[in-house]
Amino acid sequence: MNKKFLVIILTVFIFASINYAQKEILTLRQCIDLALSKNPQIKIAEGNYELSAALLKSTSSFLFPQISFQTGWTRNGGTTFIGPIQREGFYNNFTYGFQVQQLVFDFGKSYTKVAASSDLKNASGEDFISTKQDLILATDIAYFNYLQANRLIEVSNETVKQAEEHLRQAKAFYSVGKSPRFDVLKAETDLANAKVNLISAENNIRISKLQLENVLNQKLSDSVSLEDNLEVKKDSIDVKSAIENAINNRPEIISGKYKLNANKSLLTSAWLTNLPSINATGGYNWRSYNINQPFPNSWNVGLTLSLPLFQGFALDAGVEQARANLKTTEAVNDALLQSVMLDVEQQYSTLQEASERITATRALVAQAGETLKLAEGRYKQGVGSAIEITDALVGYYNAETSYIQSLYDYQVSYARLQRAMGLLK
Repeated sequence: MNKKFLVIILTVFIFASINYAQKEILTLRQCIDLALSKNPQIKIAEGNYELSAALLKSTSSFLFPQISFQTGWTRNGGTTFIGPIQREGFYNNFTYGFQVQQLVFDFGKSYTKVAASSDLKNASGEDFISTKQDLILATDIAYFNYLQANRLIEVSNETVKQAEEHLRQAKAFYSVGKSPRFDVLKAETDLANAKVNLISAENNIRISKLQLENVLNQKLSDSVSLEDNLEVKKDSIDVKSAIENAINNRPEIISGKYKLNANKSLLTSAWLTNLPSINATGGYNWRSYNINQPFPNSWNVGLTLSLPLFQGFALDAGVEQARANLKTTEAVNDALLQSVMLDVEQQYSTLQEASERITATRALVAQAGETLKLAEGRYKQGVGSAIEITDALVGYYNAETSYIQSLYDYQVSYARLQRAMGLLK
């Protein structure tokens, strides 16, 4: 009998261990890593960056020798004259060879284009960082929204239990004539309202989970739960330092500076197009009239200078277009700087408000809980009313909801402030 009992205990322990091992707790960092590895927005940003790198490589190719291999065969025929005699003749022409061309000097036209492409590549790199930070922020919001939904459903469940207990007391008091029928009806209404709130909370759980799964681009099993860190306080920072961080670190601002430099280089390149270009050329060729005979060789070297004299005003139009793009980029950067500073100040103010609301709502929860206890005690003693219970239940539910909302707002506001400063990782 003892052996059987030991086997049962061991089996229960093993199954409990297995179930415990199957429970997976996801941290915020793990969720961020999942999003960065699976969300398609990252792949789009990576593709854009790789495209800009390829464009830089293509633009830089003009600085290197251009080597080509050429081969061909032609069949020639027609009427020829040998003295006074007309006769038809046919012959083959076989050729192959190498040609080389190297830019010698073009007054910096090619170099300024390469500089512009390099700046655009760096701008694309900053845009990629910006996309990553946007995705991290979206993960933070979805993560804390799911935590908030889990907290709120706990409040709804507790409210339903309290309403059920009050209904049980009201029915018991009514059965012995200690309270009127009104108290029972009021308790039933309170319970129905609590269940309605619970239904909404359950739906919010499902929606918030779907939103998190969408950001992660991965389905989460029912055994997965999130690490509850809604009440973790963050390091504080003053608004002046926050603005300085944003100006120095915000990837959109850095990207804008690169784009501004690129447009300056493109304007210079557009103007330099009016100046000549010098290229060195060379080649080595073999030619024969019969593929079975030796191929005599020949070579050539030279310099070419090209100067555009008139291109139908296309060169002037190119300069005007480059100047307009530069003007637009300068205005966009100015507007971006204003937007970033406003964003930082707003998120900083929202964070301070959320921090203060946490303290206030925490005290409100304690007061509402005490009020509910007093109302329940008064009702049990027969000196309270059902309306007092209802008011106390509603007050307690609202206080708990406000407290959880303030915790969520604090975490999200902190993440938004970090994003506004360009420091979200």
